[in-house]
Amino acid sequence: MKTQETTTPPRPSIHDASATLAAPSPQVIATLPAGTKPLGVATSPLGPPLAYAASNASGTVSILDTGTLTISTPAAPLIAPAGVALTPDNVYLYVANSGGNTVSVVQRNLFAVTNTIGVGKSPFGIQVSPDGLFAYVANQNSNTLSVISTVTRAVVATIPVGIKPTWVVAAPNDLEVYVTNQGGNSLSVISTVTNTVVATITGLSAPYGAAITNDSRYLYVANSTANTISVIDTVSRTIIATIPVGTTPWGVTVTPDNSHVYVANNGSDTVSYIDTATNTVSSTVAVGHQPTGVGVAASGLTAYVSNNGANTVTILALINMISPAAGPEAGGNIVTVTGTNLAGATAVKFGQVPGTIMANTSNQILVVPPPGVGVAQLTVTTPGGTSNPKPYVYAPSSELDSLVPGTGPTAGRNIISIEGNRFSTATQVRFGSVPAVPTVVSDQLITVTVPPAATPGLVPVTVTTAGGITPQPITYAYIDPPFLSAVSPSTGPVPGGNVINLYGLNLSTTSLVTFNDAPVQYSVQSDTVLTVVVPPNPAAGTVDITVTTDSGTSTLTSAYTYV
Repeated sequence: MKTQETTTPPRPSIHDASATLAAPSPQVIATLPAGTKPLGVATSPLGPPLAYAASNASGTVSILDTGTLTISTPAAPLIAPAGVALTPDNVYLYVANSGGNTVSVVQRNLFAVTNTIGVGKSPFGIQVSPDGLFAYVANQNSNTLSVISTVTRAVVATIPVGIKPTWVVAAPNDLEVYVTNQGGNSLSVISTVTNTVVATITGLSAPYGAAITNDSRYLYVANSTANTISVIDTVSRTIIATIPVGTTPWGVTVTPDNSHVYVANNGSDTVSYIDTATNTVSSTVAVGHQPTGVGVAASGLTAYVSNNGANTVTILALINMISPAAGPEAGGNIVTVTGTNLAGATAVKFGQVPGTIMANTSNQILVVPPPGVGVAQLTVTTPGGTSNPKPYVYAPSSELDSLVPGTGPTAGRNIISIEGNRFSTATQVRFGSVPAVPTVVSDQLITVTVPPAATPGLVPVTVTTAGGITPQPITYAYIDPPFLSAVSPSTGPVPGGNVINLYGLNLSTTSLVTFNDAPVQYSVQSDTVLTVVVPPNPAAGTVDITVTTDSGTSTLTSAYTYV
C-alpha cells in the first residue's frame, strides 16, 4: 500500500540569511492590475493602510489595500485623472482630471465625489498642503498653478509659472511650493504666504516628478530627458548633486526617514533606489512597462509603482525588516513585518504575548502589538514553524512642559520651541488635527514651524514619538494679527511727554510700540486700547506708529504730528 507523502511548509524568516551588514534592497513582492494607464500614486499616512493610483484612461482611481495586497477600481465620474493627493486627515482625495480641466474632491471612505472644481487646462500634478488648508494643481496647458481652498472648495489664486508645469511638491514646513516646468527646463519656487513665484531654478532637463525630504531641506527632481536626478538645496536654491538613474525618470518619492529615494524610470522599466547619504543608486529593480508614479508607505518598507504601459501596480518591499522597531508601551499601533514564508501566520508574538494580526501575505504581516515594557523579541509562527526573533522596543511616552511662545498668528509659519522629556524620537507635532514636522534639538527640546489655522482660537498641541502621542496636550492660542485704526489725540508738542491712546483690534499681546522705529513706553488697557507716552522728536512733523504683538505687526503711517 502506497503511503501519501506530506510536505512540511518552509520555516518563516524575518532575518537576512547573509552575514553581511549591507542595507536591504527593495524586491518585487506583487504585481496587481490597476485600471488602464495608471499615472499618479498617493499613499495614506493615517487610518487604513491604503494606496491610490489614478487610472487615466479608465476614469477611475484604483484603491490598493497595502496589507492584503489586493486592489479594487471603483467607478467614479472622473475624466482622465492624472494626479491624486490625500488630505492629512485621510478623509478626502483630490484628483486632477487632465481631460476635464477640473479637480474632483472625493470622500475617501465612500468614494463619493462631493465637489468638482474648475481649474486651468490639463491639470496634472496635485498636492495638498501639510496643514490641509489648500490644494495646489499644476495646469500643463495654461502654464499656471491653481490654489484651491479646501475649506471653501474654490480656487483662491492662479499663479503664472513656467512652461508646461507638471508636478507639484508642498514643503512640509508649509513655507514654499515647488513646481516642475517640463517645457521650461526649470523649477518655480512659490511662497505660500504671498502666492507668488519668488525664485526660478534653471539647469534642469524636462523635469517631471519631484519629492522633498521631510525636513524641507532637499528636493529630488527627475530630469526626464537627461536620465538624471537633480538634488536641490532649498535654502541656497542651487543644484548640489546630479545622480545618473535609468531612462526617462518620471515619478519620485522620498522614504519617511529621508534615507532613500525611489525613482520610476519610464523608459527602462525600472526603479532606481537612491541612498541619500551618498547620493548614489544603491540598487535597480525591474518593474512593469513604463513605470510612471511611485509612492511609499508610512512604514517605509513598501513602495507602489504605477506601470502606465502595463496597466498594473508593482509592490516593492524591503524584506526582513520591522517598522516601526519601537512603539508605545500601551501598544495599539500598527507594525509592519516583512520576510519570507510568512503566509498563514498563526501568531506574531511580542515576547510571549501575541499581537493582533491585521493582514498577512507571504512577504508581509501587519500586526497590532499588545501592551508591554522594555524590549520584546518579536517572532512569527506559521504551520512551518517559528521564525528567528527580532527585537521590538516598548518606549515610554514623552512629556510636554511648555510652548515658547504659546501664542501666534492665524497665518502660522512662526517657529516655536517645545520643552519636555523623551523627545529624541519625535516625528510629528499636531496643532489640533493639523500635523507639522519637528526638529529635534535634544531629548528635552524640539522646535517646529506652526501651521496656519482657519480661524483664531485655542488648539491642543501633542507630540508623537516612538512612545506614542503625548497623553497630556498643551494649549496653543491662534490669534488674529493686530490692527491699528486711530490715535487720539493725534497731535502734540515736539518735547513729547504727553499721553495718547492707540485704538485698534487684537492688541492684548503687544510687546513693542515704536514711533518711527524708536521704542516708546506703553501700557495695555484692553484688547482694543493702548496708552502711550509720546517721546520727544527732533523737529515738527509726522511719524509712523507701529505695534508688534505675538501675531504680527500693524503700522499707521503719518499717524502722529509733532507741532
